Amino acid sequence: MAVRERHRGRPSSADALSLFAVMWALAAMWHLVGNTVTAPAWAQAALALSAGAVLLRPGAPLPLAALAATGLLTAWEEAPILGNHWLLAGFVNLALLEGVAVGALRHRVNDRADLGDRLLPAARLCLLGFYAFAAFAKLNSAFFDPSVSCAAFYFKESTSSVGLTGAQLGGAGWVDHAVIIATVAIELSVPVLLVVRRTRVLGVVVGLTFHGLIAIDHTHEFFDFSAVLYALFVLFLPPTAGTWVAERMGSIRARLALRHQALPGRLHLALVALPVVAGLLVALDVLTPSAALDVGWWPWQVYVVVVGATVLRFVRRHRMSVGGYLRPHHALFAIVPLLVLVNGLTPYLEVKTGYGWNMYANLRTVDGDSNHLLVRRTFPLTDEQRDVVEILETSSPVLRRYGETGYGLTWRQLRAYVAQHPDIRITYRRGDETVALERASEHPELVEPVPAWREKLQLFRAVDLREPERCVPTFGPAR
Repeated sequence: MAVRERHRGRPSSADALSLFAVMWALAAMWHLVGNTVTAPAWAQAALALSAGAVLLRPGAPLPLAALAATGLLTAWEEAPILGNHWLLAGFVNLALLEGVAVGALRHRVNDRADLGDRLLPAARLCLLGFYAFAAFAKLNSAFFDPSVSCAAFYFKESTSSVGLTGAQLGGAGWVDHAVIIATVAIELSVPVLLVVRRTRVLGVVVGLTFHGLIAIDHTHEFFDFSAVLYALFVLFLPPTAGTWVAERMGSIRARLALRHQALPGRLHLALVALPVVAGLLVALDVLTPSAALDVGWWPWQVYVVVVGATVLRFVRRHRMSVGGYLRPHHALFAIVPLLVLVNGLTPYLEVKTGYGWNMYANLRTVDGDSNHLLVRRTFPLTDEQRDVVEILETSSPVLRRYGETGYGLTWRQLRAYVAQHPDIRITYRRGDETVALERASEHPELVEPVPAWREKLQLFRAVDLREPERCVPTFGPAR
């Protein structure tokens, strides 16, 4: 009986994987149009083409493996200008490749249900680890200060980008406070709702709604961030959700075929071609960053409505269903979720402060100091942030911006930039010493190259030299 039940459940795993595959490929495309200059053209083209292959054959393990491999490749090429969402995608892609490799060793390389059984619990755990740390990072004094809070900053940016003014929204200080409290409450509740079996579906609805609203911002490309989370949130729906969507898509295709035999195939090709062409236009530098933002933003609004309406309709018809399971298929598939947790600890251990699930959080973890309300001091495993440099004057526009806005750079992050720009003029303060150089190359230590792996994997963001910790709407490292 148990064997029969397990076999009966396999189509659900295959259909859930197919649904995830479509959303994962679309997330890759939105990442491309939201990040047009952070990876070389050949890597962007490879990602676009592999995403197109997945859209042509949703859920097929080999195209998914190609998408995972190109996703990891672009993450490496983009680092250290790497968004937290794309690092999270990289971890999920690593789990995906792990699942495909195990399937190949077991001679099940084309078994979608087997890959779904292995991948989906690990992907759910990756999202939980990421989201729990992202919410936890916001429990700091600066995030609750409306004058600097990232919640208030991006709320104003989002509303103004779609034509809403502060006066139209009440124009009172309580609005900023309400936005801050709501953001913290929602982000803290989402991982809890997703962990508890009975509230898992509610957690999906809350998460999709919240990140759909965040991506309304037409100034900052949040749709790339939200697209990755959308694909992972849907995994917490009951496994039958994939089958339910597949049945309705099949019904639509059948009705179209009755009217015009070739239409379903042509429509499928057109829907695949559109995002692939957009990705290739990015790779060819045809789209400027602002044009790419429009290309991504408008379809994203449609996508939010379609996904939201589909999920709500499914939930109404399956009210008593329980979301997907969290237990890894095998201990081997717990490794990647554990790496996600380790990455979340890195800011508090001062191993790095970039892409540590601490985005948009006003979190300060510098040289043993922390503004977190619960983690009052850090536990430094490195001394990188004891050596912060203040830029006083320079011929480099990039470095000048840090000096003018009151941000310092760690000595190694400064070296990583200056080693590639040895001819710049620079005056800086390092500790009690002020150094003025007509050419940076006059100081051999300053232009000594940083190993590529350290530059990419151990990023320390710019250090705010003022208090309270301000919201940083940029990545932080000099480039």
